[in-house]
Amino acid sequence: MDASNKPEDLDGPRMGTLGPERAAAVRGIWSGALGHTVRCVPARRTVAVAATGGAWLFGKWHVGCYRTAAAEWRWLHVLPLLGMRTAEPLVWLGSRRRNLLVTAGVPGRALDVWAVEAQRTGRLDEIVGYACREVAPAIRRLHDHGLVVRDLYWNHLFCEDPGAAQAPILLDVARVLRPRWLWRRWVVKDLASLWASVPFPLPASCALRFLRGYLGEPLFLHARMIRAIAAKAARIRAHVPRFG
Repeated sequence: MDASNKPEDLDGPRMGTLGPERAAAVRGIWSGALGHTVRCVPARRTVAVAATGGAWLFGKWHVGCYRTAAAEWRWLHVLPLLGMRTAEPLVWLGSRRRNLLVTAGVPGRALDVWAVEAQRTGRLDEIVGYACREVAPAIRRLHDHGLVVRDLYWNHLFCEDPGAAQAPILLDVARVLRPRWLWRRWVVKDLASLWASVPFPLPASCALRFLRGYLGEPLFLHARMIRAIAAKAARIRAHVPRFG
C-alpha cells in the first residue's frame, strides 16, 4: 500500500478489512473529530484514540514528509519478517503533501517507565536482566541483518512483563536504515543512544552487562568499541533536544 490512497478511500474496500470500529476511528482521526495529541513536532503530529474494549489506535500525521511516512510504513511491514516486534500497521492515507499513518496500540509500557518504577520498588535488577536477556539479543539480530535504528531509546522499546521471556516491541521505526558506509559508526550510535537514555544514573557494570549480552563475547575483545560507545553516550546526554 502507498500514500496514493486518497481521503475518499475512507469508504473503500481496504477500510472494510479493518472492521467497523477501527474504520470508524480512522475516519474520526482523518476528520479531526477524534484523537488527543501525544507528540507534536514540526511536520509531524501523533494522536491517540481509545477504541472499543480498551484498545488504542495511534495516528501519525506527516505534513510534507512523504518519504518519512513511506519509510515508516515499509519498515512496519519488513521488521516483523526479520523477527522484530513492531506496532501493527493499519492504514496509510493521503497525498505527498499531507498523509496519515495509523497503527494499533501496543501492549505494555515503555522500558524507561518500567525502569523508573523498578528503581522505586527495588526491582531494578529485573529490568536490567530483561534488557540483557531480551533487548540486547534483539538489537544484535537487527544489526546482523544489516539494519540500524537511529532512534534507539528506551522509551521506544515496550514490553508487557519484564519478568517474562518476550521480545521487546520497537516503536518509531521511520529512521531505520540499511547503511552502505560507516557501519561501525551507526552501530555505536544505536548502542550509545540506549546507554544515554537510561532515565537515571546506573553503575557502569549494568551497561557492560548489556553490552556483553549484545556482543556474546568477552568484552576485552571489543574494548575500543566500548570506549567509543561510552564517549558517544556522553555526547548524546550533553545534547539539548531540538523539540524537548
